[in-house]
Amino acid sequence: MNNHNDEVPRPVRPTDALVIFTEFIYNICQVITNLAESLMELSIYHSNRETKVNKIWDDFAQDLETIQEDTDGA
Repeated sequence: MNNHNDEVPRPVRPTDALVIFTEFIYNICQVITNLAESLMELSIYHSNRETKVNKIWDDFAQDLETIQEDTDGA
């Protein structure tokens, strides 16, 4: 009968440190990518909001001009 409990695991090698370091760099890259994506989404949101606010102010100014023309003409 072959008993697997008697096997000794392999030793830690210098390449294991390289794997850990590579995973660390990969995780840092993911964090930077996620931050950049979040900043991009925030800037798009802000840009869209500013566009809508400016449109509302333009409509409001146009309405005021229309009201003044109506009251001046009466």
